[in-house]
Amino acid sequence: MKETVASSRTVLGNLVNDVMIENAPPSYARTMASVTPRKLWLARPDDCLVVLAPCSRSFRDYVERTLGIDLGRVDLVQPEEIFTGHALDLVEQRGAVEKVVSRSELLPFVLDRRTVDFASRTGTPVAGYHGIPTERTVRAVREINTKRGFRSIARALGLPVADGGHAATLPELCARVEDFLKKRPAAIVKIDRSSNGYGTVVVRADHPKSPTDQITGAVEVDERGCGWVYEEFLDFVSVPSVEMIVEDHGPVPFSSCDQRTVNNAWTGMTAPADPRGAAVAQEAALAIGSWLHGEGFRGVFDVDCCLLADSHVVTEANVRRTGGTYLEELARRLTGEGSLSWLADVRQGRRGPGFDTAVGAIEAAGLATGTTRVVLTADTTEIDGRWRYLVVGGNRADVLDAERLLTSILGLT
Repeated sequence: MKETVASSRTVLGNLVNDVMIENAPPSYARTMASVTPRKLWLARPDDCLVVLAPCSRSFRDYVERTLGIDLGRVDLVQPEEIFTGHALDLVEQRGAVEKVVSRSELLPFVLDRRTVDFASRTGTPVAGYHGIPTERTVRAVREINTKRGFRSIARALGLPVADGGHAATLPELCARVEDFLKKRPAAIVKIDRSSNGYGTVVVRADHPKSPTDQITGAVEVDERGCGWVYEEFLDFVSVPSVEMIVEDHGPVPFSSCDQRTVNNAWTGMTAPADPRGAAVAQEAALAIGSWLHGEGFRGVFDVDCCLLADSHVVTEANVRRTGGTYLEELARRLTGEGSLSWLADVRQGRRGPGFDTAVGAIEAAGLATGTTRVVLTADTTEIDGRWRYLVVGGNRADVLDAERLLTSILGLT
């Protein structure tokens, strides 16, 4: 019988998985893997963390100082360079299986089949479940994490979705979108199983190129066999999102935000969401959460909406921990509060300060402590040139002021 560390977790950074995207291409996998050291912000004494990129000493020291914890009491399973496979492959390669299964529960980023098989084989409980998640639950998670599956489930629950459809092949997609745009100004095309805006293309009726030429010049060959969903591209006012946690008795609210997007891809968020958007998204999330509860799912998920001038549609559900999940958890950890204002973003920087220099400048500006404070949530500038940050405070105006000062410090574009 294995010995476990009481009240401890293995936090599994399986951000590269086949639930979010089939056969992740190298560029996508590298992007997802590079941010996994942010799992350090979740660390508690005696936890084990599995991340897909090396945690720099500067970042580890920064997290330790900011949280006031001893990371020497945390087992860290990390590669020597960015690892683009499944997190459990890394665990096996590093000979760390015993470290992982010695904890009292496994907290994966997403409930994928690989994780469930590992939990079943080793007898490791999955956080939130009594026993091992069933095959029915695994199938439900896979289905709702496709664009087509979500649209079907949402319609069955009476939730509004944008006009559109699914195409299994590229010729079928071109033909369907050509016909679709005869009565609409634009369509957004999405790979059926994808995330974080990967593979999304907007096709316009008034473009100099035909819809077919726009599609064939922009979409990649579908080697995954999942096809595409196309939807009317809507003139939205905002894109609110609500996260909930499905517990044994049903879904309960966790957080809300208004998403920040660039070129139809998520970059950050402001929380909480404005009241109108929060109410709309919460109603949708309750419906989706009740469906997930019936399928045996337990854990965090979100529902994203597109708010229009006088109506709304639901666009997707991310049935997993998200970028917003750990940000909300970190904001609460930093302030000890359950209700607060915060924002987070990922921004491209010009040639500017290194990580340690940036931390020093933030401290010198008075942004590292106090009611309104800034945290650099990852150290990836040498990988992708991007700064990732969280600004948390008592009200929206102070948070926005702090972000403007941070923008100047970091030389953000």
